Amino acid sequence: MNKEAQSIVVTLLGGTLVGITASGRYTSYVKPGFGPLILIGGIVLIVIGVLSLVQIVLGARRESEGTTRPATTAEGGAEVEVDAHGHSHRHSRAPWLILVPSLILVLVAPSALGADAVARNAGSQAIAGMEAAPAAATKYDGYAPNDGSGSAEDSSGRRTMSFDPLPTGPDPVITIKDFVLRTLYDADDSVSTTPVTVVGFIAPAGSGYHGGYTIARLAISCCAADANPIRIHVDGDPPFAVNTWVAAVVTGVSGTGGADNDYVPQARVTNVQQVAQPSDPYEH
Repeated sequence: MNKEAQSIVVTLLGGTLVGITASGRYTSYVKPGFGPLILIGGIVLIVIGVLSLVQIVLGARRESEGTTRPATTAEGGAEVEVDAHGHSHRHSRAPWLILVPSLILVLVAPSALGADAVARNAGSQAIAGMEAAPAAATKYDGYAPNDGSGSAEDSSGRRTMSFDPLPTGPDPVITIKDFVLRTLYDADDSVSTTPVTVVGFIAPAGSGYHGGYTIARLAISCCAADANPIRIHVDGDPPFAVNTWVAAVVTGVSGTGGADNDYVPQARVTNVQQVAQPSDPYEH
């Protein structure tokens, strides 16, 4: 690859980054907070590529006024430039590989992760849930643990934690992650007595359940590469095809998430409607 081609590739790569940021498609791959950084990086690459092309054009003009342009030949599958003194300069073809991710993003536009990723990455939700739960401890029989766990046990031996009150209004919208944590650990069983709305996509029933379906969403810390599924189980036939995004009014069934089903709690659905994929398809 010669210098002109390298500059064009860099410019195209920068344009791709600017394009997916401006269109909002970047949220299918990384957290929304990375948008400004991707945009700045794309602009920098465009500036570098354009300035490099300008320098090449000016250099070629000076060469045409003075000496002849170096000849090229091929050796061992690589382009070789031979200068006026007979020295050769090998050009690698590897930089063309930079075009691959750009072409994929422009021509194929991969979608956000869905049910396939849930099936591949499904596992216990208990540990991640406990780490993400609110730190304030719920007192039980006048006792709050002082071991840093921020949790207590109810009369059935279930570990419980305190949560902020649910948002006001009918069927308030909460994240699937919040719903799972409240169903598993909320001492007040807030989502078991109050219907809430969750937004996610339809996936097959997971481990420990026979029949029914899953409403899931993937949570990321940085990008899609570290995505982990957050799931709730619903009995009955799925109302829509797999990977269909839905808004469902649900209540949790306390005590249904355990080690035998990867701590995936069960929910009762009173209403479910198909919706468009959110602008940010992941939870954080």
